[in-house]
Amino acid sequence: MIGQNEYPHELSLAGGKLTVYWRNDDTYLYMALKGQTSGWVAIGFEPTDKMKDADMVFGWVQDGNTVVVDAYSTGTYGSHPPDEKLGGSSDILEYAGKEENGVTIIEFKRKLDTGDQYDKAFTPGQKISFIFALADADDFTTKHNIARGYGELQLDG
Repeated sequence: MIGQNEYPHELSLAGGKLTVYWRNDDTYLYMALKGQTSGWVAIGFEPTDKMKDADMVFGWVQDGNTVVVDAYSTGTYGSHPPDEKLGGSSDILEYAGKEENGVTIIEFKRKLDTGDQYDKAFTPGQKISFIFALADADDFTTKHNIARGYGELQLDG
């Protein structure tokens, strides 16, 4: 998990409660979320108003099993059902997770442009605004109660 030099970019958020790592090539985005929680971590790409229209990825580790959900926020403050419930598809191609000593790490891979209407399409070199959140529960319908906020990352071009 998060090998040395695996991700050329990292961003520490919420006083170090969440670190976002990423890299990309012309086709794929590779990302890791490292949160100070034994619950879920999440990132939401390019919301239009608070959480609305955010392309979200939630992840957690429960009983040694990693769960990753490709979701979409339908309203200003949620809800954020899985893409499949809206008629889209889950476009997380690969994922892994680890929970240890109160830290959860989720890594995932997706296409820059999945073709799914509930996923934002990215291009190399693009600046991407995002929101993030963490909770102390292994259930992504539980409200974020550890940290939340927003940031911006830049893809390699």
